[in-house]
Amino acid sequence: MGEYIPVITKECSRKVRVDDIVYLEQRQRKVGIVTREATYECYEKISNIEKQLDERFYHTLKKLVVNLEQISAMRDQNVVFQNGTVLMLGRESYIRTKQVYTAYLRKLI
Repeated sequence: MGEYIPVITKECSRKVRVDDIVYLEQRQRKVGIVTREATYECYEKISNIEKQLDERFYHTLKKLVVNLEQISAMRDQNVVFQNGTVLMLGRESYIRTKQVYTAYLRKLI
């Protein structure tokens, strides 16, 4: 997997560091790429972008992919990211994501 992913819109073409991505969110026909410092939107399917990412990224919901490395805590069905963003998940999605995140943390030890 590459160090960057391309983000191409009508207004601008740029590359975004994979390490900086906090999460991806499908928003109708666009994907929001939320990074530590900015949010970019492009006309793309989340599955196409996900193919360019590595094992740090987990497809939590049909329309949401999170970077496990950017999570600082998980509690009360909330995912808290290092940049301060908090996303609430449904019960089943939260349980699955927490299991994957816990396994990810154990690999780091």
